[in-house]
Amino acid sequence: MGISRLFVYGSLMSGFWNHERYCRDALTIEPAVTTGRLYHLPYGFPAMFDALDGQVLGEVMTFPDIAKTLEHLDRLEGYRPGDSRSHYIRIEKSVSILNGGKKAPAWVYVYPKERQRPDFIPVPSGCWRRFLMPSIRCASSHF
Repeated sequence: MGISRLFVYGSLMSGFWNHERYCRDALTIEPAVTTGRLYHLPYGFPAMFDALDGQVLGEVMTFPDIAKTLEHLDRLEGYRPGDSRSHYIRIEKSVSILNGGKKAPAWVYVYPKERQRPDFIPVPSGCWRRFLMPSIRCASSHF
């Protein structure tokens, strides 16, 4: 497995409810951005759709054992390789690390395009943290 980073944009980010359970062993956590469109779902969590337009802000992390981390996250995200019924799918995307502007490949969980629904709320800023807490500023970068 050549990709050693994970890009997160929702409840796995530092300070959110799934971070401590699934990402507490992260070696590095850096603000980052990638292309895509972000939505807040009626279930209380976000979904990113892979797209060349738009941007999604989040964090890129490294772990001591990325394969083990992905195994746990695949279960959380309902991802089963090759299964079209997966809740999220895991793909490789290029991310820009905001401190220094370095680009790197990372794993990211995205929603399948066919799951888009009219009751999904667009997050135009691409920053779910700011969507939940409007007084929070998010670092940004434009592609």
